[in-house]
Amino acid sequence: MSLPILFDPVSPDLLSGFEHYSYLNQRVRIFTEVFPEWTKADIAIIGLVEDRGNPDNEGAFGGADAIRRALYGLRASHIKYNVVDLGNLRAGTTLEDSYLRLKEVVRTLLESNVIPLVIGGTHDHTLPMVWAYEELGRKIGLINVDSRSDTEPSAQPGMAQHHISKILTKHKDCLSRYIHLAYQTYLVDENILAAIEQHHHFKMRLGEMREDMKAIEPIVRSADFVSFDLSAVRMSEAPANSGSFPFGLTGEEACQIAWFAGCNSKLTSFGLFELNPGLDYRETTSQMAATMLWYFIEGFYHRRDDLTFSQTSYMKYLVPIANSADESLIFYKGLISNNWWVESAQMQTNSEAAKIPCAEQDYLKCLHGEVPNRWINQVLNLSM
Repeated sequence: MSLPILFDPVSPDLLSGFEHYSYLNQRVRIFTEVFPEWTKADIAIIGLVEDRGNPDNEGAFGGADAIRRALYGLRASHIKYNVVDLGNLRAGTTLEDSYLRLKEVVRTLLESNVIPLVIGGTHDHTLPMVWAYEELGRKIGLINVDSRSDTEPSAQPGMAQHHISKILTKHKDCLSRYIHLAYQTYLVDENILAAIEQHHHFKMRLGEMREDMKAIEPIVRSADFVSFDLSAVRMSEAPANSGSFPFGLTGEEACQIAWFAGCNSKLTSFGLFELNPGLDYRETTSQMAATMLWYFIEGFYHRRDDLTFSQTSYMKYLVPIANSADESLIFYKGLISNNWWVESAQMQTNSEAAKIPCAEQDYLKCLHGEVPNRWINQVLNLSM
């Protein structure tokens, strides 16, 4: 498809004052006059100017440009970037039209192995991004970072309140794994939490994450698509969201998640939604969101896993499971990245999907006869 007809250029005013070569906007090919050549790019930034999916956060249509202004004022590192900014995706006549446009753009980028980095707009745009994978016949691991579940009854106004329930019901065949991070128990229906476990998905509340942020690295490494609602960040650090709450992730924790996502060799798209510039205080939220994107881009250029699981790139360890004569586990350790994966020896395949990211601590626990529930049970469920 012809992408240029779907996009409006970035206003040069957003880039003024950042003419020095050290600024990030000097290293990114930005659509201001000429649409950039994108087919060989690593990452393509897409701005959304659509907020009809969440009437409660009206004004989120301006989030993309607010993030850009902050992002391009950050300094670039020594990395040779191959990043393009395609501008703002034109909103359709209806919300459904906007969804279809985003789906087509994301599908086109994925087909060319370009990572869509979607910014601005509302969180319901997760749905058309899932449609893009579904249309390509790809099963994905989806991580949803959100303080709430977005599974309210469809009678509620705004698709943003129930798009996740639509994904988990009507598009469940597209999901190999659904993971909900940073939810706050007092904001989520307990029946939804029970249903996530019942369907062998995974969830981690904010308090659990805070106990050890490094422990979520293997979780993020299992994702193909990370969708981040800025309401997951505490109000004091991300006030530009009508759904923000006094408690939530810190800005540093949000940046750490973005870094893990960027470093994930499996991940093929990332979305950052629900920034409403009209609610921002001294551009606090746009600065934080821009820093998240900076870490995501830097993380991408620090990817070290080739996911071949070949003997030249990975060490392989076979660990029998205590009290089970028939079951054992195979652990893989990346020789360059030092990342770990695990799979059941009884279901060993060449499929990457059968290998579950884990931590070295999981391997050490297995050596002492303790099966780490979070990851090993996933492997055993796959083999049933």
